[in-house]
Amino acid sequence: MLNVQQSEAFPRKQPRNHTGRNINRNTRLDNIEHRAEKMGLKLTPERMEAVEFVLDFYAHCEDCRNARQLMKVMDQEFADKGGKKYLYQLFPAGPLSQIHELADLPDLGNQTDRGFGTSY
Repeated sequence: MLNVQQSEAFPRKQPRNHTGRNINRNTRLDNIEHRAEKMGLKLTPERMEAVEFVLDFYAHCEDCRNARQLMKVMDQEFADKGGKKYLYQLFPAGPLSQIHELADLPDLGNQTDRGFGTSY
């Protein structure tokens, strides 16, 4: 599992070999604009920065299915801009939910907590 106590949000040095996981970054980037139009979401450089961060995370993580862990890492990465608050301003329906829908990534575990009305 990713250790968020590291000095970097996650080590981007060596991509991990995820056998059986088909995550083609270039193909996803080509389709993101089309999906954003369908969602009525304008792709600003700030939004694309968050999307690219998640794609990098998927390329380098060990446990990509943990929504809470990914949100913690993103909160750290974007702390200088406002962290979670900033991400929710970019993606009002939930940063992880909207980014995963845009990039056609698999759903995360506990991505939505209906008990609290929370959507990551």
